[in-house]
Amino acid sequence: MCAMAGTTIHVAPVGGDFTTIQAALNAAQPGDVILVDTAVYNEQIIFPRNGTPSQPILLKASPNHSPILDGTGFSTGNMVLMENRSWVEIQGFEIRNLTGIVDGSGVRVLGAGSGIRIRDCVIHNILGTHAMGITVYGTEPESMNDLIIERVLIRDCEPAQSEALTLNGNVENFQVLHCEVRDVNSIGIDFIGGETSINPDPNKVARNGICRGNLVIRARSNYEGGYGAGIYVDGGRDIVLEHNRVTQSDLGIEIGAENSAVDAYNIVVRGNLVYRNDKAGMVFGGYSAGVGRTRDSYFINNTFYDNDTLGEGLGELWIQFAHDNFIFSNIFFAGDQNILVYSEQGNVNNQLNNNLWFSTGSPDNASWVWAGSEYLGLSALQNGTGQEADGIWDDPMFTAAASEDFHIGSESPAIDMGSPLPLASQIGAFDIDNQPRVFNGRVDIGADEINNPALTCIFANFPLWPDNMGTECNGDQALNILDFVAMFNLTCVCQFPL
Repeated sequence: MCAMAGTTIHVAPVGGDFTTIQAALNAAQPGDVILVDTAVYNEQIIFPRNGTPSQPILLKASPNHSPILDGTGFSTGNMVLMENRSWVEIQGFEIRNLTGIVDGSGVRVLGAGSGIRIRDCVIHNILGTHAMGITVYGTEPESMNDLIIERVLIRDCEPAQSEALTLNGNVENFQVLHCEVRDVNSIGIDFIGGETSINPDPNKVARNGICRGNLVIRARSNYEGGYGAGIYVDGGRDIVLEHNRVTQSDLGIEIGAENSAVDAYNIVVRGNLVYRNDKAGMVFGGYSAGVGRTRDSYFINNTFYDNDTLGEGLGELWIQFAHDNFIFSNIFFAGDQNILVYSEQGNVNNQLNNNLWFSTGSPDNASWVWAGSEYLGLSALQNGTGQEADGIWDDPMFTAAASEDFHIGSESPAIDMGSPLPLASQIGAFDIDNQPRVFNGRVDIGADEINNPALTCIFANFPLWPDNMGTECNGDQALNILDFVAMFNLTCVCQFPL
C-alpha cells in the first residue's frame, strides 16, 4: 500500500492497512498518523524518513488501545531507532523484553535532527549490559534539538555502566518532563558532555534544557562501589532541574564533570525534593583534581531529608571539586548520623546562606565539614567560615515526613525566610506544587511555598463586584475572608482550612 500524505494508517493483526508497524512506517509520509491497535508486535522498528514542522509523522496507539513492542528473541540493536530524523513522534507504546543485549535501548535517537517527541510510553525489561531505556546521542556537528521526552516510565532495566535515560553530546533545547525511572542498576536520568566517543567536539554538550517534574526511585549502580545518581548532569551546561523527586538511590542529584576538558556550569537546581537516598542527598563537583569542575551554578529552594541512610559520612550535601556556586534557601534535615555537609579542599569559593538546617541528632554535634575542617553546631560554622550568616537551625515542621509529605506547616520557621535576591532570576515562578514561588514579595525556604489561604481561595460562583462595595467596605471595615464568603454565599475551595 502507498499512503497519501496526511492520511491515517491503521495497524492491526486483522482488518488494518498493515499487520506490522515497520511496514506502516515504510509507507508513511510527512503528515501521516499511524494508529496501532492492541497486540504484541514482535519487531524492532526504524523510522525511515522525516516529517516536517507542520506535518510530523506520528506513530501512536489507537484510541483506547495499548500496543506492545516486544523484543523477545532479539539480542542486539534497539527496539525503536530514530537516526538523523526530524519531526517524528512515538506515543502510547509498551516497549519490553529486549534481553541479553550489549549496548541497546528501548528507544535510541542518534545523529542530528529536530522536533523528536517520545511520549506516554512504558519501557521495561531491557536487560544485559548497557541495556538502556532511552538514549539520545548527538553525534554530529549539527545538533539534535527541540526534543521532548514526556510522561515516560522506565523500569526494571539494566543500563550499567550507562544510564536509564540519557542525553549525551550535541543535544540542545530539550525537555524531559514528568517521567518516572525506577529499579535500574545505574544512573537514572543523565545529561552529558565531553565524551569524545559520542561527539569529538568537547563543546558539543547537552545544554539549554529543562528536567522538570520527574520521579526517580531506586537508581543504584552495581559497579565501583555504587555511586549512581537519580538525576545527574555530567559536563552539561545551561540546564534547569526543577520540581523533581528522588529517593532510595545511591545519590539524589549530582552535578559533576567527569572529563577534564569540560566543566558543568550555569546549572540551576531548584524546588526539588530529595529524600532517603543511600549516600548523599546532593553532590556537586568533579570527583577528582584531574577532571572537570562544577561552577557558577545555583542550588535554591530544595528540600533534603534524611539522606546518607547507609551512614557513609557524606550527609545531605557533598561538595567535591567545585567553585563559585550558590547554595541558598534550602531545607537540609539530617537523620541520626547528624551530618549536614561534607567537603574537602576542592570546595573553593562556594557560598552557603539563608538555608534552614535541622537533624534528629543533637544540634551541638551537628557536623559541617567545610573545605576539610569540621565545625560542630551552626554557630561554629558561621564563626569559623563566615558562611551561612543568615542560616537558621530549627525544625521545618513538615506536615508528615514519615508519610513522605514534606509540605511545611503554617508555623514553620521556613516561611518568608528565603532570599529572593540576589538570585531572583534563578528562583523560578512556581514551587514543587506549581504554586507561585514569590508571595507578597517573599520566598519560603525549601521546595514548598505555603500561601496565605485567604489569597489562594478560589471562588466557584463569584458574582460581579457590587457598585457600592467601595463605600460599604473601606478602611477598618475591611472584610475578612469568612465575612466575604458569607456575604455573597460563595463556594470557596482552599488548600488550607479557613
